[in-house]
Amino acid sequence: MTKQRSDAMGDLAALERAIAASPYDALVAVSPENVRYVGDVHIDTQRRIRDRLAFIIWPKHGQPVFLVCEMEASYVRANSWITEVRTYQEFVEDPMAVLAGILRELKADAGQVAVETAYLAARYCDELKRQCPQLAISPAEPLLAKVRMFKTPREKAQIIFAFQATEKAFLHAFSTAKVGEPERDMAIRLAEAILAEGADLINANHCNAGTNTSFPHMAPSDYRLQKGDILKGDSGGLFKQYLSNVGRTAKLGKPTDEDLSIWGKLREVHHKVIDQCRVGKTGRELFELAKTTQIGLGLPFTYSHNGHSIGLNGHEHPIINPHEEIPYEVGMLTTVETRVRFAGKVGYHMEDIIEITDGPPIWHAKYFPNEELLVVD
Repeated sequence: MTKQRSDAMGDLAALERAIAASPYDALVAVSPENVRYVGDVHIDTQRRIRDRLAFIIWPKHGQPVFLVCEMEASYVRANSWITEVRTYQEFVEDPMAVLAGILRELKADAGQVAVETAYLAARYCDELKRQCPQLAISPAEPLLAKVRMFKTPREKAQIIFAFQATEKAFLHAFSTAKVGEPERDMAIRLAEAILAEGADLINANHCNAGTNTSFPHMAPSDYRLQKGDILKGDSGGLFKQYLSNVGRTAKLGKPTDEDLSIWGKLREVHHKVIDQCRVGKTGRELFELAKTTQIGLGLPFTYSHNGHSIGLNGHEHPIINPHEEIPYEVGMLTTVETRVRFAGKVGYHMEDIIEITDGPPIWHAKYFPNEELLVVD
């Protein structure tokens, strides 16, 4: 069955309205994430091979055009709702020359076009300007980000499913931890469980024990777990290219009084911030709340953010940071990421997905809420 625009995960009607209301004659999506969003198709080699460019050109008046490497064309035609698919021959044709030709056809080559300039390398932008000397290029990221902040029901369901699947995987990996095993084995169990729960790929797998938990993103090592170790993870997978990002902590053996004190304080911070994930609040306000609460409880706070929205990208706006002034609205999701690290000693971490509603926020932790520090005997 041919895919229709209505089958897409994202809100393409909102994107079309945003382009129509913008000053741009056309928008050009080029990053793997936005090509996936606009075309509702994931081109795996575009993600892994940066020079294998793909573009979706959406004119203000008219239907989008998909430009893709010839070897991926049949896949795109079979899996995208966009019917106009053009190609370039890799290593033979310059994709920027073909893109410029499409802009000329659309009579946009001398106009103002929004391009993902934060993704597209400078040499490609320079070549497009050489091909279209009268073209005015503006960054496309703000327009795309504004549309993508609001999750459709299908996106929301996918993101929540991904989060809860990763929760289950964490519970399995930590609950089966054993004294003497390398932390790498624990991380492998976590990765295998994330895949078994429905992920297509592992996106990040920072799963550590003992003093290694004091580092934010250390690769799993050959360190062997010891009785009394803290186990900490900040990991996730790609589920139909939508990311999960979960932080969880456990104790291999009986928690010390210090463990319980630190965990209780962190949960207090976590609850206070989550309770304020409400319509009208901003990431700046939530960041200040997290910072002042955590410092007030006697724990260090040295972080530049305390959570973020998530979707096809790991960090999407609004972000809980000291500069974010975008107010939360119904239809948005955010993570809340509460943690403390004592360099060279130990770290504790929790991260959850929160849904903004017209009432209290919905906390989607279900299988491993980590309200209490998980004790592994």
